[in-house]
Amino acid sequence: MSPEGRQAVPTPETMNTAPHFILYVRDQERARAFYEAALGVAPRLHTPGMTEFALPGGAVLGLMPEAGIRRLLPTLPDPSLGRGAPRAETYLRVASPSDGLARALEAGATELSPVRPRDWGDDVGYCLDPDGHVLAFAAPTPTPAVGPAVDLRPLDPEHDVARIAAWLEEPDARRWWGDPVTALTEIVDHDPGTVAVVVWEGRPVGVLCWQVPTREELEDAGLADLPRDLVDVDVLIGETDARGRGIAPEALRQLCARLREQGVRLVGMGAAEANAPALVAYARAGFVPYRDFEEDGEGYRYFTRELAEDA
Repeated sequence: MSPEGRQAVPTPETMNTAPHFILYVRDQERARAFYEAALGVAPRLHTPGMTEFALPGGAVLGLMPEAGIRRLLPTLPDPSLGRGAPRAETYLRVASPSDGLARALEAGATELSPVRPRDWGDDVGYCLDPDGHVLAFAAPTPTPAVGPAVDLRPLDPEHDVARIAAWLEEPDARRWWGDPVTALTEIVDHDPGTVAVVVWEGRPVGVLCWQVPTREELEDAGLADLPRDLVDVDVLIGETDARGRGIAPEALRQLCARLREQGVRLVGMGAAEANAPALVAYARAGFVPYRDFEEDGEGYRYFTRELAEDA
């Protein structure tokens, strides 16, 4: 036989080896319409007896009428008798599981489980297609952003007081903390268990202190309705190169975790309305605005955080 008359024989390199997954469906046209809407793509093949959709990664999803498989494999138990008892699922990795599940539900699917992190590392939402097949939309659970390397340690008077004094002399600290000598005295006079140095990557960069305010202090600020066991917190990030790096929010989160373990229910913080970085930091640490007040002609905003809700 001449070379022109020979028929090419498929080789492993030329064969289409993409895996095909075929679902047996009651109504091919209805199933086609559902999957076209749920997947957001048109079928690559749609002929009587078979519909195919190209899936991400190269696999193919096929839809075959139940009557067709009965003719093809007459000894197989009738698939229509097994409706309502799913024994497999179509697990689709997509860019947005929430969008995928929403499309499927809008197309007529029945939700089984909303999208949420699963213990195998994916965010997955589950539904049933119109034929009762389980359909899952999945994506890897995002890795939490790694926060700054922050630690809280006790105040060391021998080494920390001079450093804090220098921080309080800075213009920004003077504006919000007032007279440096008075502010330093208040910090140093704190009970050792209610003050901590903020350490970033092994270097002291700030200080935290906390206390239960007196009734008079709360009344003066128009906050007398807050509970008597409220713990009020002050934070100072003194090193300028440590500001704006998420260090204050992380330090506050760690402090709140400690206070919660000690049984504290409510934590509060005040910031001048003009101190935009502080307002942002407190919000990032989970504090929510409680009330605005005025002190010495300056507008302030008080924030609170319910620690019981963190448990």
